[in-house]
Amino acid sequence: MSGSPARDTGRVERLLEDAAARWPDGLAVVDAAGAMTFAALQAAVEELAAALVTEGVGPGQGLALVAGNGRAFVIGLFAGLRAGATVMPASPQLAAAELRAMLDAAGVHAVLDDRVVLPLGPAPATLVAHGSSFGFRRWTADPDVPMVGHVPDAAFVRYTSGTTGTAKGVVLGHASVRARTAAAQEALGLGPSDRVVWVLPMAWHFVVSIVTYVRAGAAIVVCGDMLSRVVIEACTAHGGTVLYAAPTHYRMLAADASGQGMPGLRLAVSTSSGIPEGVARAFEARFGLPVSQVYGIIEVGLPVGNLVDGHLHPDAIGRALPGYEVALLDEAGVEVDEGAVGHLAMRGPGMFDGYLDPPRRRDEVLEHGWFLTGDLARRDADGLVVIAGRRKSMINTAGLKVFPEEVEAVLDAHPSVRASRVCGEQHPVLGEIVVAQVVPEGEAPGVEALRRHCREQLSAYKIPQRITFVDALPRTRSGKVVRHEGT
Repeated sequence: MSGSPARDTGRVERLLEDAAARWPDGLAVVDAAGAMTFAALQAAVEELAAALVTEGVGPGQGLALVAGNGRAFVIGLFAGLRAGATVMPASPQLAAAELRAMLDAAGVHAVLDDRVVLPLGPAPATLVAHGSSFGFRRWTADPDVPMVGHVPDAAFVRYTSGTTGTAKGVVLGHASVRARTAAAQEALGLGPSDRVVWVLPMAWHFVVSIVTYVRAGAAIVVCGDMLSRVVIEACTAHGGTVLYAAPTHYRMLAADASGQGMPGLRLAVSTSSGIPEGVARAFEARFGLPVSQVYGIIEVGLPVGNLVDGHLHPDAIGRALPGYEVALLDEAGVEVDEGAVGHLAMRGPGMFDGYLDPPRRRDEVLEHGWFLTGDLARRDADGLVVIAGRRKSMINTAGLKVFPEEVEAVLDAHPSVRASRVCGEQHPVLGEIVVAQVVPEGEAPGVEALRRHCREQLSAYKIPQRITFVDALPRTRSGKVVRHEGT
């Protein structure tokens, strides 16, 4: 399935080509290696794409990209597309067992990394592009079988991490990515004079963020870590105009006592989870800029944002952004009255094209054209939407998602555990932390022994911070574990 890289004008990689043609000397990425222009970024992408094609990567194949924040991620993302592959970013923070399970479940054909140490088997080949080195491995999938057979124009697969069957990949076609990034650019008003200060994991936030910034000609200023001092210094040193971060980052910045400001910022965007009103107001008092909360979701894009009334209603996720519709539905699929709580549903440009595992097309998932988010919300007379809670059991810790079933499966595999229940517990800084109740099999194994067991299979943020031993777990009449008390 290998061949020369494609040049279809409707493909996502053309967005970078267009940016390099319009702003060749414009700043594209600033990271630990220095500054990189759009012309240099495009040259690196072309060089790496050619190397990937030489290695046999081609149309229909799945390429996993394991890279941290920086130019290597951006180069690898666009080079994979340029080679004709479907790119699946994966976080280097994943435990080896998680990563291998994800690669196998997704059916990738090859793995590209930014020279991180991955315990995945034989040493990788080294590919070099414009001074950046990458590791390359062939994986186990049949090269003649497409990674996403039911979506022939698949650009990306955004896979939720997991070692159990609960994980699934969200498939985005080239046309969908172009449509949603155009909508995001219109909503955010980005341009070539913008410098986006970046602290979020690129592996999880790359479509309506990284690809959108490239499309707009905006520079990505990568922070070395999330410390408030580092963020402020990066912003001031490089003329940051936009901060795209999670509530955890805003809490740390609001508590900064250095007195140093970020005077160039025109927009402070909060995403990943709801930001507490007190945190938003404290940040505004500290830096003189309100926080604009947005609601991004991989299946839909960036459909809702509080880009106008952030200073008045920091608790709201905002209104439907241009081109999108938002509805709050009851159990029968009928819109609820103003002020009532309903199931948050969305539709608009650039919606996802399907799921990878199990394979389903978008039309098989939507309800009368709506995507049901799993969140509950209410809307006032002015159209402002406020999240009221979640229907799903997912835990959100510092903007990172944890599925309780995944952690329970690891705990239950310990020989001294009969059963377990994992839930989220409110935390003043992280939003939620992972906690577990365990029914021991005989003598209790000990908290530290269970944590060591989890550490071998799970990323650090998924390991329960508190484990208690109980005689039994609350269950429904049908035998299912009660996820939350009172439900």
